[in-house]
Amino acid sequence: MRAREGYRWSVGSVAMLLVFSVHAQQPSPESEDAPLVDASLPSIMGHRRLSDERGKRVVVLFYEDKAHIYDNDAFKGELRRYVADNHLEDRVVLYGVANLGDVGSVPESLVRALIRPAVERWGADILLDWQGMMRKPPFRFETDASNVGLIDREGRLRFRYTGVMTEESKKQFYRILRLSLR
Repeated sequence: MRAREGYRWSVGSVAMLLVFSVHAQQPSPESEDAPLVDASLPSIMGHRRLSDERGKRVVVLFYEDKAHIYDNDAFKGELRRYVADNHLEDRVVLYGVANLGDVGSVPESLVRALIRPAVERWGADILLDWQGMMRKPPFRFETDASNVGLIDREGRLRFRYTGVMTEESKKQFYRILRLSLR
């Protein structure tokens, strides 16, 4: 009986630790100590520096590897409609970020050719993360998953989520987006 209770306690402790870890890595939208972020990455349409948007637009990033590009497809469509319906094109920019750190010796020209149709389908530029820059602090995006990030107009990372966006995470995202647009 005691062994079984100990087992329950261990599973419960692990679950609490996992919940705390996921919650703890979420930047607070109201926190002034949210990290200022920047990255300079090549893209399908040229080269992008995130700080070029500072003071102008909110930046939404979708960091994904090939196996997970459709995980948040419904949310991407919903967000594009939200931006268009609310005439926010000049205040919000959406970027896909291709996690290319593990493509090995595949020629860059081939990778670009494979990604170009997604740019045309999605209607947004896709940044190319060859060195895993977005997996490091302050972004800490994860591989083998779909990641969503929101950078406010001041250049602070205000939202980060890994996995398929749930209804609760969408509510939190839109709340932070509205706060960031003020």
